[in-house]
Amino acid sequence: MFSRIANAWSLAKSSWAVLQKDRELAWLPVIGGIAALVVGALFFGPVLAMLGGGGEDNAVPTAGYILGFLGYVAVATVFTLSRAAVIHGANMRMEGGDPTVSGSLRGSAAHWPAVAGFAAISVTIGLVLQAIRENGGIVGAIVSWIGDVAWGVLTYLVLPVIVIEGAGTVEGIKGSSALVKRTWGEQVTANVGFGLLNLVLVLPAIALVFVGASLGTVVAVATVAIAVVWFIAVSAVVATLTGIFQTALYRQATGRTIPAEFDATELRHSFTR
Repeated sequence: MFSRIANAWSLAKSSWAVLQKDRELAWLPVIGGIAALVVGALFFGPVLAMLGGGGEDNAVPTAGYILGFLGYVAVATVFTLSRAAVIHGANMRMEGGDPTVSGSLRGSAAHWPAVAGFAAISVTIGLVLQAIRENGGIVGAIVSWIGDVAWGVLTYLVLPVIVIEGAGTVEGIKGSSALVKRTWGEQVTANVGFGLLNLVLVLPAIALVFVGASLGTVVAVATVAIAVVWFIAVSAVVATLTGIFQTALYRQATGRTIPAEFDATELRHSFTR
């Protein structure tokens, strides 16, 4: 785990150097998060209302399950579009352009059908794996974990393929899988760990909440507010750095030029057998 964090930290520093040229790109995940909250409220509000009026056992009607699934897909689509916007902006910078927030959002929106399709497939696979994990015991947990890792690796470059090549959903998934297999081999796993890096960076905020909770109500409220802002800032920056890294990784895998801030050897070691 520590080696993955160290590797992620090194790649994050390279991505950070690229981000310094276009710091406004870090607002894209924030915009995506706010939009996802609004979309989620539109879908899950009626579902909660159905739950409250679902009869003696508060059972959710079939329409509620359908609406809930569509809500998951809609929220995932919004989040994925914000990630695609980061990749669009990062690729423009790596091509020598000068990306903006609005231009990156427009570039992402141009591919919304493919992005929405990928989000729908990802949500469906995630729900299936969750069901296997919850109902399959130890074997189900292992199968679910393997499936989750495999899906994450094979689709790691799907958004760059969709955004940069203009591919559709299926073509994007196939293109990402082909790039990973051709560049790193058949049996690989990600060696990046940006998720672990995000966890490490939010630990101070969690510690702050626990400390504040022991110092009275006013201090507790203030520390929670600070912790929330810190969590949002860290999550937004890490998401942006991840998108920049994915763009650089895709460019190397497809023979395009990579930014001087990245080391080609580090990128080649992003996946390991």
